[in-house]
Amino acid sequence: MFSFSKDAILFGVAVMLAFLVALYVIFPHYPLQVAAGALMVIGLVYPILLLSHHHSTQQQRDEVLAALVTYGLAVVGLVIWPWAVPIGLGAHAIWDFIKHNTGRGAKVVSWYPPMCIVVDLLAAAYVIVLLLIGWI
Repeated sequence: MFSFSKDAILFGVAVMLAFLVALYVIFPHYPLQVAAGALMVIGLVYPILLLSHHHSTQQQRDEVLAALVTYGLAVVGLVIWPWAVPIGLGAHAIWDFIKHNTGRGAKVVSWYPPMCIVVDLLAAAYVIVLLLIGWI
């Protein structure tokens, strides 16, 4: 059963706040590029974790497919349609939910997918707000 621990939620919020501070301090004029880059990094985490343990061919396929979708949406968001970036973040949150409930893909500690869902959804909401107010 899916559950969010208070610690996973707080850690996810802290990660997102740190990301926002870094964004405004280091790259204040490139929010879409930073969000798309973050989406690409987020998409790499689980495939990299495949290297840490033996995983079945199906688990490897699941992670590579999820990473390709994530990367594809990041590139589409940068080149063609900026709304693809928050859609990619939302899609990754769905993948986290699936992983947490089914155990598919790379094995991770149980608190990681809920924390990642919080980060994915907050980042998607942030990019959506920027798109709606015309900053992107």
